[in-house]
Amino acid sequence: MNVSILGLGLVAPGVEDAYRVRALPELADSRAKRMTRLERMALGAAQRALPPGMETRDLALVFATGYGGLASTADFLEGIATRGAAFGSPIAFQQSVHHSPAGQLSIMLGSHGSSLTLSAREISGESALQVATTLLGTGRAERVLVVAADEWTETLAAGYRAFDCSAAPSLGEGAAAILLGREPGPLSVERCTLTAHSCPILRYPTREQLRPLLLDGTKPGTGVDSVSLSAASVAVLEAETSVLAEVQPPLVRCLETAPFGFHASAGLLRVVAAAMHVRASPAGSACAVHGLALGGGQSLTVVRHVRA
Repeated sequence: MNVSILGLGLVAPGVEDAYRVRALPELADSRAKRMTRLERMALGAAQRALPPGMETRDLALVFATGYGGLASTADFLEGIATRGAAFGSPIAFQQSVHHSPAGQLSIMLGSHGSSLTLSAREISGESALQVATTLLGTGRAERVLVVAADEWTETLAAGYRAFDCSAAPSLGEGAAAILLGREPGPLSVERCTLTAHSCPILRYPTREQLRPLLLDGTKPGTGVDSVSLSAASVAVLEAETSVLAEVQPPLVRCLETAPFGFHASAGLLRVVAAAMHVRASPAGSACAVHGLALGGGQSLTVVRHVRA
């Protein structure tokens, strides 16, 4: 089902910030002072995606995160490890659960609609996008706000190093939001396909595994003229580039992982960036956003500038 993109929000590091968000969004509501770093990034992206004055009471929310509030999780576990179970912080525990930001977003935005949280490793954002299109397609909601956010912590960096996850060395963080609706709009999500492959849990799909979906979404006749690659590692980038060499005429390559750093929500950040790219392109232009997850997950999302 084609669904319209009605708003876009992005909180991402600048090039000079080495993939970390140095300045959190300014939030006027005094309640935001009690929110965690992850929640502040998510709320900042969400507010940027919502048109001014939009009624949000019936707005549905789908929140995605690969790892949740890692800083709060570390605080909670360190308290127990160093001082005993009686000293586990109840506040840190509450903020550590993956769905905590969704609750905070619903409160801050005044939303009483459906609220769902998804976690699917490095394609969490794309998974949330697919769920949102289902909510719209089945009539469960008229508008859905999709938000994805993940934060950088030294604990996460140490984990990737310890388990040799073959991730790009540029671990990052950020948040993205997309407002989707059933009414016509200038941009649309034309496709959001998810699949999985048999693969070791800490490795990405092979070239031959990722090839069919990537080619199917970019082949002649689809109207796709640009592509955003996962590029989660040097090996993945080489595999994606090799597959796309089969597509003629060649596609414009844009908006890979590098500008945002590698993190579990980077896929939705690239979808938002792709939507901004096609919005500035001629009507009919479309960008395919390719995503991969450790353990075999794969996604292919197509956003299009709808013809007048």
